[in-house]
Amino acid sequence: MLGRYRYTASTLTQGEDIEIVGRLHYFALIIPSLLTIISFCTFILVLGYTPEMNSADKIIAWLIVAILLIFTATSWLKRNMIEMVCTNKRVVKRTGIINVTTEELHRERIESVEIRQSFFGRIFNYGDILFSGTGTSKIVFRFVNQPRLMKQVIDAIINRPINLEPSI
Repeated sequence: MLGRYRYTASTLTQGEDIEIVGRLHYFALIIPSLLTIISFCTFILVLGYTPEMNSADKIIAWLIVAILLIFTATSWLKRNMIEMVCTNKRVVKRTGIINVTTEELHRERIESVEIRQSFFGRIFNYGDILFSGTGTSKIVFRFVNQPRLMKQVIDAIINRPINLEPSI
């Protein structure tokens, strides 16, 4: 489990443990899956019509296939490079492949935790979890699987008394 969440695991402080990990719902993979299917179908069409095409049409067709494959690969990579973790001391969201964005909100700074679900989110049990912190701090976990269960765990973490004694 921690292999995929290397950043959070590598930045744990003394006495800090990972409590819950946000998992992406399979609906978050719909667009990458559609791009994969479209790329495959386009590739098959280009292979089937290649003998009858002139050279300019072939170049355009292969360019379209290449662009679709690049979009497909980046979509899958983006979905697999999202880290949504709650520890007993903070909330961490890390996204990106080359340009990495890391957002952290410490437990004592969290003012509210909201769930936002669409009609389909209610039916298929996915949603967004919005953490509001003091000031203008906000972190959003998008397309979280079982958001109500995750919110219950997060509420329990937030409402625990903070242990100020150093552990040895």
